[in-house]
Amino acid sequence: MILQVRHAMKGNPYTVSHETTVTEAAQMMITAGIDTIIVTKKEEILGSVTVNDILRYTYKPGFNPKKTSIESITDEEIMLVRPTTALSDVRTILTESNVYTLPVVDKELVGYITLRDLLTVQPEQKAQTQEIS
Repeated sequence: MILQVRHAMKGNPYTVSHETTVTEAAQMMITAGIDTIIVTKKEEILGSVTVNDILRYTYKPGFNPKKTSIESITDEEIMLVRPTTALSDVRTILTESNVYTLPVVDKELVGYITLRDLLTVQPEQKAQTQEIS
């Protein structure tokens, strides 16, 4: 059985408008207990922002999270995957690029997948393969 994105992705992603400030986005993430948000402009997915992204920018000289839009710290390189994409393909994308989160679309945004998600599902796959052998 080939594991697909749908086996490891997080569903019901939180989204924010590209105009949201970094402070507002961070507060939303804290309140919701999440580490990733998807940034949108109308219906277009611009990218994702993680807690680590926010922390990395917070310590840059002159950075003001109350006046900076979340779009300005969003990954410029956006790649999308489908729920049926093989996890091996996702692993290749994530390890060969500077992207750490991939939005998952099936006509519309349905979730996202991260390298951490891959790491949690890979041991299960190994165990299933050993049981079949």
